[in-house]
Amino acid sequence: MRTALRRLLEHRAQPLPPIWRNVILVIAALGVLIASVWAWRSSGLSSGDLRWGPILILLLVAAPLSLVLKAAEFALAARVAGQRPPTARLLEIAVVSSAANLLPLPGSLLVTVRSISEDGSSYGTALAASAVPGFTWLGVTGLGGGLAIAIAGPPALGALVALMGLAALIASLALFRSTAPADGRFALAISIVAVETGWLAISALRLALSVMALGVDIDPVQAVALSVAGALTVAIGFLPGGLGLREALIAGLSPLIGLPLDTGVLLGSLDRVVWLLFLALAGAALAASRRRPA
Repeated sequence: MRTALRRLLEHRAQPLPPIWRNVILVIAALGVLIASVWAWRSSGLSSGDLRWGPILILLLVAAPLSLVLKAAEFALAARVAGQRPPTARLLEIAVVSSAANLLPLPGSLLVTVRSISEDGSSYGTALAASAVPGFTWLGVTGLGGGLAIAIAGPPALGALVALMGLAALIASLALFRSTAPADGRFALAISIVAVETGWLAISALRLALSVMALGVDIDPVQAVALSVAGALTVAIGFLPGGLGLREALIAGLSPLIGLPLDTGVLLGSLDRVVWLLFLALAGAALAASRRRPA
């Protein structure tokens, strides 16, 4: 199983040819734009209908927490490989890997694998170590999101998502046992599960804030159910950061859990826009810090 998993990861870590990257990027971007315009018009909303309080919380609280969790995730992946990078490097990798996910390839995986391998680990170890938090996130989101979908929507779909989550956790455990150092293994495993559970919570919070900004009520179960869309787009890993596909999955899930279709399209787009704005600010701050004289 270990060998099969590593082959799957190596295949996924290979970038698409440049021509396909550009084609996919253009199609995905146009698709998101067209769907967002359609959803905005069909919703009957105007800019004055937006609630700016949730948007500010999304930008100033939820987005920074996402970046902190990204840094913590990389720190744990490095620990699986027996490394302890400094805090400054963790934040840098968090920004760069998040930006790399905007490309039509599994950018975050490529960045973390390269960073860990450059710090002394073999490519195979770096690949397995980077995949452990990722599979754990798919597992936690699959189990939590599957339960939420079963409560708020079709039980059969919820059960299927939960089974996929369980399979991801089994894969994570196999890679962890073959890669993580023996010393402090239990504490490290608990830390990984805690961080990925935090990812599920912050994903649900971001989507809930996006819905609230549109003036629509949503309960925590619905927000957790929608978080499955992000996990699925990462698992597929072909579109840039799930661009278009994530929004489509959120829109498709929305009617199944009691939310209007156009609301699903809009909330996915709003969360995307706010995250990209924050990421641009974080990237500018990182660039400025690099230019600062020592």
